[in-house]
Amino acid sequence: MTGTLAVYRKELLTYFRSPIAYFVVAVYLIGTGYFFTYNVFLTGTATMTETFRNMSILLVTLLPIVSMRLFSAEYNARTIELLMTLPLKAWEIVIGKYLGAVTILLLMTVGSMINLIPLYLYGNPETSTIVAGYIGFVLLGMACLAVGQFFSALTQNQIVAALITVSVLLGFWFVGHLQGLQNSEALRSLFGYLSFALHFADFVRGLIRSEGIVFFLVVCSIALILNTAYLRWKR
Repeated sequence: MTGTLAVYRKELLTYFRSPIAYFVVAVYLIGTGYFFTYNVFLTGTATMTETFRNMSILLVTLLPIVSMRLFSAEYNARTIELLMTLPLKAWEIVIGKYLGAVTILLLMTVGSMINLIPLYLYGNPETSTIVAGYIGFVLLGMACLAVGQFFSALTQNQIVAALITVSVLLGFWFVGHLQGLQNSEALRSLFGYLSFALHFADFVRGLIRSEGIVFFLVVCSIALILNTAYLRWKR
């Protein structure tokens, strides 16, 4: 765990010494503020349902900017050799970097909660639904970061890593729309199960289903295991 914490601290320092973290958090908070203002004050709907849906799309497109540098930046700076020769296990490096990115995600999540103040002042929202929405939001973000970190380890170009990640994440997001094009019940079920959007929609409706929790955690686990295996292979 000492190695993991060392990598984690290093990642946090790197994020906040560069404009990436500030840019992503600022764009995210401005975007969520706009969506909240439009959905609540202009439409007169005192719920977070539509705001959560907008926040999720924004999250899917912004998080690749956070994850793209995790390993690609090490390749470009030629510090990957030093990192790989340190007395650290591959999984410690992967988990340490991942936790650093998840911390940025949590900061974004906490920052967006400022929107709840006017919601509770002028409305009567369902707290359980909001809590479920935020749980799904964090799980979705964790899955996106794990996928992005894996692709960052595969290429030295940060832009390429971000573009590949965005493409894959959007594919997972919209794959549920293919259900209606399939005649096979098995394929319909498969596309529905692989859809990030459909699982997240359950949380937005206030349903904390074990199926959705397990799905996002499995995506995280698979991506991190592949990331660890790739680092071991490079060694």
